[in-house]
Amino acid sequence: MSDVSSSPSSSTTEPGTQAKSQGPTHHGDQEKGEHVGQSGTDGRLEIDRDVVDPASSTSINNSEDVLLQNDVQDQSAPAAFQNGVPPSVPNLSVVPPNVGVASPVDTAAKPAQPLSEPLSAATDQAVTPSIAIPKLRLPHDRVGILEDRIKEDPRGDLEAWQNLIGEHRKRGKIDDARKVYERFLAVFPSAAEQWVAYAQMENESQNRIELEKIFQHSLLQTPYIQLWSLYLDHVRRHNNTTTDTSGKARQTIHQAYELALQNVGVDKDSGKLWQDYVQFIKSGPGNIGGSNWQDQQKMDLLRKTYQRAICVPTQSTTMLWKEYDGFEMSLNKTTGRKFLHDQSASYMTARSSYTELQNITKMLRRTTMPVLPPQPGFDGEVEYMEQLEIWKRWIQWEKTDPLVLKQDDVAAYRDRVVFVYKQALMAMRFWSELWCDAADFCFLNDLDSEGNDFLTHGMTANPESCLLAFKRADRLELTTPSEEGDESAKRRGAAVREPYDNVLDALYELIEKARIREEREISHIETQFAIDDIEQRNAVNEDDRDEEMNLHDSEDREKRKTAQLEAVKSAYAVQVRVLSQTISNIWIALMRAMRRIQGKGTVGGTVGGSRQVFTDARKRGRLTSDVYVASALMEFHCYVPVTAKKIFEHGLKLFPDDEEFILEFIRHLIANNDHTNARVVFETAVSRLTSKPETLVKAKPLYAFIHDFESRYGELAQITKLESRMNQLFPEDPMLSVFSRRFKNHDFDPTAIRPVISAATQTRPKTISNTQYPPTTNGLTPKIPPPNSPKRSLAPDDSDADGWRPHKLARVESPLKGAAGRRLDQQKRQQPPQEQVRSENQQVSQSSAAPSLPRDILFLLSIIPSAETYTMAKFKPEAMIKLIRETNLPNSASSFRYPQPSTGSQQMPSMSQPPQMHMQQTQQRPVTSIAQIPPGSHMQQLQHMPQTQQMQKLQQLPQSHQNQMQQMTHLAPGQQISMQQYPPPPQGQYPGKDLIFPPLSPLITF
Repeated sequence: MSDVSSSPSSSTTEPGTQAKSQGPTHHGDQEKGEHVGQSGTDGRLEIDRDVVDPASSTSINNSEDVLLQNDVQDQSAPAAFQNGVPPSVPNLSVVPPNVGVASPVDTAAKPAQPLSEPLSAATDQAVTPSIAIPKLRLPHDRVGILEDRIKEDPRGDLEAWQNLIGEHRKRGKIDDARKVYERFLAVFPSAAEQWVAYAQMENESQNRIELEKIFQHSLLQTPYIQLWSLYLDHVRRHNNTTTDTSGKARQTIHQAYELALQNVGVDKDSGKLWQDYVQFIKSGPGNIGGSNWQDQQKMDLLRKTYQRAICVPTQSTTMLWKEYDGFEMSLNKTTGRKFLHDQSASYMTARSSYTELQNITKMLRRTTMPVLPPQPGFDGEVEYMEQLEIWKRWIQWEKTDPLVLKQDDVAAYRDRVVFVYKQALMAMRFWSELWCDAADFCFLNDLDSEGNDFLTHGMTANPESCLLAFKRADRLELTTPSEEGDESAKRRGAAVREPYDNVLDALYELIEKARIREEREISHIETQFAIDDIEQRNAVNEDDRDEEMNLHDSEDREKRKTAQLEAVKSAYAVQVRVLSQTISNIWIALMRAMRRIQGKGTVGGTVGGSRQVFTDARKRGRLTSDVYVASALMEFHCYVPVTAKKIFEHGLKLFPDDEEFILEFIRHLIANNDHTNARVVFETAVSRLTSKPETLVKAKPLYAFIHDFESRYGELAQITKLESRMNQLFPEDPMLSVFSRRFKNHDFDPTAIRPVISAATQTRPKTISNTQYPPTTNGLTPKIPPPNSPKRSLAPDDSDADGWRPHKLARVESPLKGAAGRRLDQQKRQQPPQEQVRSENQQVSQSSAAPSLPRDILFLLSIIPSAETYTMAKFKPEAMIKLIRETNLPNSASSFRYPQPSTGSQQMPSMSQPPQMHMQQTQQRPVTSIAQIPPGSHMQQLQHMPQTQQMQKLQQLPQSHQNQMQQMTHLAPGQQISMQQYPPPPQGQYPGKDLIFPPLSPLITF
């Protein structure tokens, strides 16, 4: 519902009374004489005078803007740092304060005022306008310009932040740069790249205290490899192991490494960190392979570190495995093989997982500088969504447990998934759904503390997100203990209401900012056109042009000015309308939550309940009619039905042109059997809506609903009268369709049904021409004349008389192209969709044995020649598979026999042996396959021989080859095989060159 009920300020006004705020005036929410908000003795909702009276209503945002803290409060450093690290490094628990503070609003900036008095065109001198032009920065004021950009867009203009920091550092103003860093990191606390740059600046300045403050605030909250590497360098720098005789320095570095690996050791880019830790252990006291306790301790620590490192998929996994292999084998080969065998499965899993992970993330840009998600259809939206999809794929890959950790180490599996969520949220900080997904995973895996942190930090990063606010409020409502008494209900309600209040404050602030920007742009346009008018008038005084031309130019400028102003106003009106709808739905959600926790409550009492929320919403304004509908229906279904009618009546005064609200009111009255008042509300509303052409279209859904109601429960005379009015107001709707709408039940319209009277006449299938080719007498496929084609024609060949030589046939044009295809397409176009379905169903029903095939396939089968016309050889699939399965193939290339040319040249010898030896082996090798049968006479001599003569020729072979031939005949019976040129056999042993096998177990049938 698009109407807005109140002004931008919190104070409300009566309809027709102008609000005292700078924004546009809207209808107020209160009216004297009604009592909404106090609970009487009978439990009815009454209207309180001090709530209704505009003079007594409390102003929340009247003329003051909410000033938000811009700088982070200075946190004192720990009392003592031992050797550059906190006193207890593994238990480092100093957490920075809540960051993400919203930027302040410049309430002191006033828009430029219009001209105080009209300008005179009679003077000859240039007139200086008395216009309050906004303050402009000089071009060389780089810092001021960048500050203005940051003030205008603190979360969107990352370039301004970075340029401002660079400007201060270039000028050597480290203190100013430090302040900008603090402001920036308050808005972007997860920008690890800037934490690193900030720490490097302090390190270069030799400011150890500030550097350690940075580590305290950022390390545990930002799992970033470069930041932890910088921390380890700082620890090793200030803990010299060379001069350390007590061993405390080495122990401190060891603890720092363990802390770093605990936080970022599962990162796919942490391979160098593991390698550095291994080298640090190797450099410690003791000898690997020694026998004293120090040597054994070093060996155990090194083995444990290796076994941890090779289980993590990193770029150094293979290298670490090789080092581990050498380490174990250098100590004891027997125990080393056992250790390597135990760890080989984990190593192989990690190595393959790293390959998969690299394929997933090869297009990922791992940045920690978050950007606001572009709106759909605007620049950068596609790239942003691609990066988001890659992060989601990485998270989903971790959830599938590729390292097989769920059974043995569930905590490690959870840590890996949570780590990837944190990495993704550093880049996608302003994507609310990702925060909710991370929180849901934590809640499902018994990580309640981490889940609450995700929701809290997500709301800090996205204060305008309704999704995060609702998620956080539901979580608090489920987990906050419920006790008896008003105090418990009040405490629980306050905890649940906090997320709602935060998101409401952020959205109301957005509306205020939009109003300021709108006034600023309008003022700029008016100022620019006022200056143009002055210049034009001064030019007119110097130039002798006629008045008609001057008037035309003035009208043209006025039209352009009006168009620009209307464009600005309409753009901001759409933005404010969407924000108002969002605010209204948040108030509705809060109202429902308070009803569940505190009931209806009492306005101004200890427990306010849903009625207090409704009162607060009306005071703050910017409401749509949805809030009134939700409150009225809540009162009707849960508490006092009479109060619901009062709220509807009050809302009707505030939203007289909102057709959706009026429709809800009519439905409510009809549900209470108050048909008389329902008709009165309808007549009052449509008479007002139809009186103006611009609101006529809003009356159409009201007429449609009342027409449906009267068609079901009204009198016929009333129905026809209503239809006549609808025809006059909406002539574009056919009268017959309005008439048939009376009898429509859900989606079924009985007036549109055409029953089948005669199946033989009404459901007769369409005939399709079936082209048949007559079978030929010679048992061959009939020749099809080639189509007219621009390609070369099939030239006749004199050798066709032989009858046995195969030819490449011309490609026949597709039967669905040309005239046949056009006929089929024309038949389908002329046939209505319902008749097509009935025709196909009729065909299937008439021929139950025929399969249900698509129509195009049936048409194709009807025009191709029948199977009886094909008289050539037909292969048996079973015999072909058997032939392929039982064919013996050589195991290597050296087993192949090279054919000889027909000129009698010798066979090509193998490259691995002399030619003479190869020939001897070839001649002594027995025949093991059909391809090895030596050649004989020509095929032409045996082509037309009867089967008995072919058997006689075969009997002339040696007995061993006859037995082998009998075993192979079932592979290719009846098949003509043309043998290749092979080395000549002993003379007189084989009579033939080409052989025809007798059809003993036919592979080919005719």
